[in-house]
Amino acid sequence: MKKTLRAVFSMRTALILLGILVIACVAGSVIPQGEEAAWYMSAYSRQAAGAILALGLDDVFHCPWFIALAVFLCLNLLGCNLVRFPQLFRQFKEGFTPERFLKARGKGEAVTACTDPEALFAACGFRNVHKTVVQAADGAQTDTPCIYAVKNKAGIWGAWVCHLGMLIVILGFGLGQMLQVQYAVYGVPGQTKQVGDTDYTLTIDDFTVELREDDTVEQYTAAITMTDTRTGETQSGETSVNHPATLFGMRCYQNSTGWAADIRVYKDEELIQEEVLCAGETMDIEDAEGLSLAFSAFYPDYEQGPDGMPRTASGKLNNPGYLYRLFYQGEMLGMNVLMEKEAITVDAYTIIFTDPQSYTLIQIKRDPFTWLAGIGAALVMAGLFLAFYLRTAELCALRGADGSWQVMGYSRKGGEEFAGMVREKREELEAEKTSHGKEKGEAGDEQ
Repeated sequence: MKKTLRAVFSMRTALILLGILVIACVAGSVIPQGEEAAWYMSAYSRQAAGAILALGLDDVFHCPWFIALAVFLCLNLLGCNLVRFPQLFRQFKEGFTPERFLKARGKGEAVTACTDPEALFAACGFRNVHKTVVQAADGAQTDTPCIYAVKNKAGIWGAWVCHLGMLIVILGFGLGQMLQVQYAVYGVPGQTKQVGDTDYTLTIDDFTVELREDDTVEQYTAAITMTDTRTGETQSGETSVNHPATLFGMRCYQNSTGWAADIRVYKDEELIQEEVLCAGETMDIEDAEGLSLAFSAFYPDYEQGPDGMPRTASGKLNNPGYLYRLFYQGEMLGMNVLMEKEAITVDAYTIIFTDPQSYTLIQIKRDPFTWLAGIGAALVMAGLFLAFYLRTAELCALRGADGSWQVMGYSRKGGEEFAGMVREKREELEAEKTSHGKEKGEAGDEQ
């Protein structure tokens, strides 16, 4: 039973579980989440789509096996910390003594020999030096003087705090992914849209697309304002790719962009309807029951490909073309590419497309456990600081029968480096002592 528990609560098991979860998280970031099965069948090969759907990679963070692994990893980290806590606490409170040091480390090879151990301890940064005598196993005192000191005792908690932080990060991330709410708002500058089922609206103040010299996109940037409709309070910000804005506790991401156009509907040459429609949207024609228009795609520089299919020659607005579908009571009346200044005529109705412009898609996320993941990340950093910058180290000096001192040292991290530092400090002290001796001798000769 003990062997099983050690295996379950071992660091090796934790690393295996963490590796699997990292791979799953990468898959969840690369593969679009939450789409219909038909979408994956059209976007990927049959084998890849089948694997994605079978393994639940279309919704990784809500998949039963992902949740089970995350729970198991949390239990592993929790078990590791619970098992190690009593031992670490006893060591921190009572375990740093010369008797324990000599028993655990032995008297083996000395780090160095010296004539003034107290000066060496001070040079190595050790304070609160304890002078005592070594006690034998039976409790009787020997006549062997001993000097002992420890520094950075808090460093022994480094790995423990780091594991606790990892546990809290996983809990915060897992709970956040399961309980977070996402909304998508898209439109062109000047439009105000409702943010899902919340009491907030989002206004797109401006949207710019920065291009490189070769006309490829370098960055998308949207200036946005969110309004609390209950209080009238507003918050504004700017969001671009990889640089989200935070408004009213919600993260606003610049997700994607596309093309929109101004759709104008005339009846008997009188303007009766005008709307901004994004590619992929459908609008019902007012005053014409059952008649609807779908703006299917936009081609900034329209041309017909060798296969007869529409395509764009470049990303510049040189020859705009609008692919539309017209429906009546659900049945498609026709589809075509409408060029600039051309019109669709149905009975007394005339429809024209004009003013093509880029729209922005803003993805809005509300994660109620971001603060918990933040606390976990802070603990991980604190644990790393304790482990690597506050290295627990011990020095113990024993005086031999001939009066010389042998100094032994131990560091939880970088043992060889620590031993080299002690020897270097001893050499510096001896050189300084020799220099002082020469100066005194020269002064005596002068007298």
